[in-house]
Amino acid sequence: MDIHNSVNIISQEMKNLYIILILLILISSKIVAQQESLISQYRQQMSLFNPAAVSVDDASKIAIIHRRQWMNVPSSPVTTSLTYGFYAGKNVGLGLSVITDKVFIASSTFVGIDYSYKLRVNEDSDLYLGIKAGASFFSLNTSNLNSYNLFSDPSLNSISSFLPNIGFGAYYKNGDFYISIGAPRMLSTKRVKENNGVVSAAGDRMHFYSSTGYVFLINEFNNIKLKPSIFSRNVIGAPSSIDFNTMVSFNNNFELGVTYRTGTSYALVAQLAINKNLLMGWTYEIFSKPELTNTGDSHEFMLTYKF
Repeated sequence: MDIHNSVNIISQEMKNLYIILILLILISSKIVAQQESLISQYRQQMSLFNPAAVSVDDASKIAIIHRRQWMNVPSSPVTTSLTYGFYAGKNVGLGLSVITDKVFIASSTFVGIDYSYKLRVNEDSDLYLGIKAGASFFSLNTSNLNSYNLFSDPSLNSISSFLPNIGFGAYYKNGDFYISIGAPRMLSTKRVKENNGVVSAAGDRMHFYSSTGYVFLINEFNNIKLKPSIFSRNVIGAPSSIDFNTMVSFNNNFELGVTYRTGTSYALVAQLAINKNLLMGWTYEIFSKPELTNTGDSHEFMLTYKF
């Protein structure tokens, strides 16, 4: 056997090992981690995590966020989300939330309908209560894998599933202060497929999100404001993830800030108001863990329109 053939065999074996490792990560029910989507500009799409926030301040708004993580890694995670909410009258807010994740051969989409009701606590405070009804569409497309086998491997069959779910949330607002708590997908679900005695399974557990923030007026003449906020993600069996975010607003036209995500990353956030209705945003994120330094940085783009 010559050197060229030996190199080809080793290369194929490495590719096979890579495929096996990826599949174990994607479909093993033993692994518990943050499973739901991750975005940095969460305040612009709070209804993704809390249906009660769908029409805070009786506003109507559509927002789109596109996030690409680990730019140096082929087939790295890509998240695209869309939220739309409007005030329907009589203290009722309605909306739509859609979020799609794709990584390697796996893709998932969650579509939810949001309903919120506003309760007046006092002259300055409102409490919003919301529910979310929706479903997840999950697929694992193994047809793009090259296993270098003469015969198809039954353990590499594609998987698809449709999983309904329901969520809840509460949002309290008093002037420039807010508290948000929500669980957009309360039901723990499992994706199971059996074929020729081979079973592939993956489980989703309930994620609980909480956030709080305040707006401080720093300079009244120039209308400069400081906007600190905290956003927490929690799931049973996995470490919590917390974002500490601080933005500085200049005359409500431009905002610049930083975010620290516990033990994971740092981010620079910039948002520009094109006019009184249209807002654009960008996040540049770098990772603090040494094992992630070679994966590349992450970018997130945001566009919102208020009616």
